[in-house]
Amino acid sequence: MKTIYIYFLLLLFSTFVVRAQNNSSKLSNSVNSKIETLAKAFLAQTHTAGMSIAISKNGDLIYADGFGYANIEEGIKMEPTIRVRTASVAKVITATALGRLASEGKLDFDAPIKTYIPYIKEPYKNLTTRQLAGHTSGLEHRPKGNRYKKKQYTSIRETVKLMKAPLLFPPDTDYKYSTHAYNLLAAVIEGASGKSYLEYMQKYIFDPLKMVNTKAENINMLSKKDAQLYYIKKNQLREERITNGSYKIPGASFRSTSIDLVKMMNAYSTDFISEAVVEEMFKSHQLLNGTKTNVGIAWRTSIDPFGNKVIEHAGNWLGARTVVAYFPEENVSISLMVNTSCQVLIEETAHIFAQIIRENHKTNAPLNLKNQDIELTFNSNKGPKKFKGALMFQENKGLLETTNDHFLKSNPIYYLGSKDHYVLSTSYGLLYLSLLEKESLKGKLYTYFNRQSVNPVEEKPIATFKTL
Repeated sequence: MKTIYIYFLLLLFSTFVVRAQNNSSKLSNSVNSKIETLAKAFLAQTHTAGMSIAISKNGDLIYADGFGYANIEEGIKMEPTIRVRTASVAKVITATALGRLASEGKLDFDAPIKTYIPYIKEPYKNLTTRQLAGHTSGLEHRPKGNRYKKKQYTSIRETVKLMKAPLLFPPDTDYKYSTHAYNLLAAVIEGASGKSYLEYMQKYIFDPLKMVNTKAENINMLSKKDAQLYYIKKNQLREERITNGSYKIPGASFRSTSIDLVKMMNAYSTDFISEAVVEEMFKSHQLLNGTKTNVGIAWRTSIDPFGNKVIEHAGNWLGARTVVAYFPEENVSISLMVNTSCQVLIEETAHIFAQIIRENHKTNAPLNLKNQDIELTFNSNKGPKKFKGALMFQENKGLLETTNDHFLKSNPIYYLGSKDHYVLSTSYGLLYLSLLEKESLKGKLYTYFNRQSVNPVEEKPIATFKTL
C-alpha cells in the first residue's frame, strides 16, 4: 500500500489550488474566488486528497469545480465529472426511484412490502416502504459477519436473503439506521416496476435526469474517471483498499459525481416526482410515542445556522465522504464529494458553501483586528475548558491560535460577507463562526451535525471566546 506524506500535500496546497480544467460557473469572480479560497482551506485543514463541488439553482448548474487530486500517484486532478463512491448518499438515489414510482401510482409507501416482494419472509413481510426508508423498521444495519462481503452479487434477491436476523424492535417504536433496509427497498422497486433494480435505475432515473456518470460500483471495472480512495493514519495519507460493495449497492455503493447529484435534485422541483409525493418524502416520520425523527423517505430535515430549511443526506464509507443538500425555499442544491475517509462535518461544510451564494450581493465590511489576546472556552462533553490564545483579522483573512491541543489550535478565519457571519476552517471542515466587536470582541463557534429541528445558533456553541 502506498503512502503519501501529509507535508507534501500541504506544500502543494500552500502553493496553488489544483483545479479542474473544465470547471463551470455562472457566478461572479468574487464568489468564485471565495469558493476557491474556502476549498483550499478545507483541503489543507482536513488533509483530504480532493473534493468536487456542484451547485444548482432552479434546475440550472451554476457552479461545478474540482480541487486537489482524484489520484495523487498518477497526478489526476479532481474534477466535478470524476466519479466518487457515494457511500450512503446512495440511499437518496434509491429513494428518488421510490418517489417516481409513487408518483405514477405504482407504489404505496404504507403497503406491506410483501405486496411487491412475493419471496419475502417473516419477520419482514409486513414492513412498509416508509418504515424501511425512514429507519424505523427495526431491521439491523447490516448482516453479521464478514464472509458475505467477498462475493460479487449479481441480483437484489441474493442480497435480500443475506438478512436473516429478527427485528431489533417492533416497527415504529424506535429509530435505528439500516443500510441493508435499502436492499429490501430495491426489491420493492423491482416488484413495483417489473424491471430489475439496476435496469430501472438506468432507464427511468439516470437517463431522464441526465445523470450520465452514475452507476453501480464494480471494483473490477474502475477507470481513470473513478477517483482513487484514501484514508489518513498517523498524519499520513494512504490509499484505501477498495472493497467489494455489491452486497449493498442500493444503500451505499454507487459511483457518482457532484454534478450528477445536483441533477438528481431536479426530480424534486419538477413534475418528475409529484408535489404531493415530494411532500410525503420530506415529511418527518413520527414514532408511535409521538417522537419525530426528522427523517422522511430517506431524506433528513435540518436547519442551517442562517435559518434555512435543508433537506439532505450524507455518506461516509471507506475512502469517501459525501453529501447532497437541497434548500427547497430557494430551489438550490449543492453536492460535495471527498475521496478520503474523514470525520468532516460535511453537511455543515455544504451549508457554508451554499451561504456564499446567498451573500453574493452583500458588501458589508469585515472586522479589522490586529492580534488580540483572547480566552477561549471549549464546551466538551466533559464540561467547559479554558485556553489562552490570540485572534487577528485583516484584509479578509484571519487566524485563531490557542493553547488547545485539539482541533482549535491554529485555524484560518474567513468572512462570508454580511453581519457577523464568519467561517472557521478546521480539521472537521468549515464551521460557522459568529464574530462581533462592540465594547469587546466576542466569538461563538457552532457545530450541529444534522437533523436539527431548531436554528443551531439557538443551541449552546461548541466554543466561545472573548478578549482579555
